[in-house]
Amino acid sequence: MTKIVLDTFGADRGVSVVVEGAVDALEKYPEVTLVLVGDSDIINAELSKYKYDTERIIVEDAKETITNEESPTVAIRAKKNSSLVRALEITKADPEVVGMVSAGSTGAVLSGGIFKVGRIKGVLRPALCPVLPTLPGGRVCLVDCGANMDCKPEYLAQFALMGVEYMKSLGIENPRVGLVSVGVEDKKGNDLTHAVFKMLKKMPINFVGNMESREALSGDYDVLVTDGFVGNVLLKSIEGTAKMMSTLLKREIKASTRAKIGYALFMKGAMNNFKASMDYHAFGGAVFVGVEKIIVKSHGSSKASSITASVGQVVQMNSLNFITNIKQAIASVDVKALLDESEEKND
Repeated sequence: MTKIVLDTFGADRGVSVVVEGAVDALEKYPEVTLVLVGDSDIINAELSKYKYDTERIIVEDAKETITNEESPTVAIRAKKNSSLVRALEITKADPEVVGMVSAGSTGAVLSGGIFKVGRIKGVLRPALCPVLPTLPGGRVCLVDCGANMDCKPEYLAQFALMGVEYMKSLGIENPRVGLVSVGVEDKKGNDLTHAVFKMLKKMPINFVGNMESREALSGDYDVLVTDGFVGNVLLKSIEGTAKMMSTLLKREIKASTRAKIGYALFMKGAMNNFKASMDYHAFGGAVFVGVEKIIVKSHGSSKASSITASVGQVVQMNSLNFITNIKQAIASVDVKALLDESEEKND
């Protein structure tokens, strides 16, 4: 049995989407038992709309919700009966629980993951790690995308280790690691990237050098390493560009009768395939790597399919011993010693 906790509050589309995704996950993953945390009256009312194995869903009552407008750390401490806090506490306390999924406040999930679930021993800073589609049809992970705005070189070195283990859990045998910079040449970048570059070259990973952001989705990389500030800007830029392209295409198709006919006759299938390849809902959520259990932060606007996919992420990562592998990777590399070596050579 694989037990996974779902925070049912916080999603933009409401509890109904999370419950629908949960029921779909039961059918898709027969080894899974789900713990749904939130207002039990609302959850049970939504569950009554479906046929499912009642022995594989447990409902835990929690009446409060943490919103995006609240201070994450204050809310985690104050709202002890919130669905997110209860979900985190159950995840931490129950040895049968392997992970949890939440589409709620990102800041609260990250703060709660550290304070309630706890960091893996030796991890300096946990990081948020989304997966993005690439041009050849594969996937690339970005670590960090916003959990750590100000970083030291040793943080990024560990981000690389955790990103590699994440991509291995998705079936990539020898992930190619790129360091996000302003040019591919070894000397390009700022003080932070210069220090990290030297460290990554000495680590037991497949480090392929600096990467310019325009190549993020090229398929030439499997792990993109950066601090949370740059990573968040990169991620939002990609999302904004994709949204702009979609809007422009729709505008041009609607601009003339000829374009509408051409789209209906020749392009509709290709455009649907394009849309499907860029749909983040199919990839699930961003994994908060570096904490003691698997935590997947689904997008706030998640559809039911994204909740189901997020549950699938936990199932797959757990089956490949993701947490154990992270612990071993972190223990195997003394990043502070690597940093000291690099600084000594600079002196």
